[in-house]
Amino acid sequence: SGNVFISVRDSDKPTIVPIAKELKQLGFNVFATSGTARFLQETALDCQQINKISQGRPHILDKVQDHDIVWIVNTSLGKRTTEDSYQIRRAAIDLHIPYTTTATGAAAVIKAMKEIKEQTVRVKPVQKFA
Repeated sequence: SGNVFISVRDSDKPTIVPIAKELKQLGFNVFATSGTARFLQETALDCQQINKISQGRPHILDKVQDHDIVWIVNTSLGKRTTEDSYQIRRAAIDLHIPYTTTATGAAAVIKAMKEIKEQTVRVKPVQKFA
């Protein structure tokens, strides 16, 4: 549980919708930047909009540094977004906050969380997969 921050490039927006819906079903609150928030809200998904770093305070980095975010999903594209993403990634590393940079990676994390919650995780050595 807790707050998850999602900010994705336009090409990832359709892919992130089911991920955000799963997060809500698992009990997480979703924070998103303006474009991502608008896209999610258009699909009837409740989320809170938060400023990008470049948009002024209060912004996502403030929430990260205040330990209000438990997971970050951020796929960036473009010079300004990449600079913002770097600062967010740096803070995530310093504060030990999980960070996913692809929609595919986010989907894998969701799958793992669901398996853990449903207690269907089966651990076996990699050699057994051959």
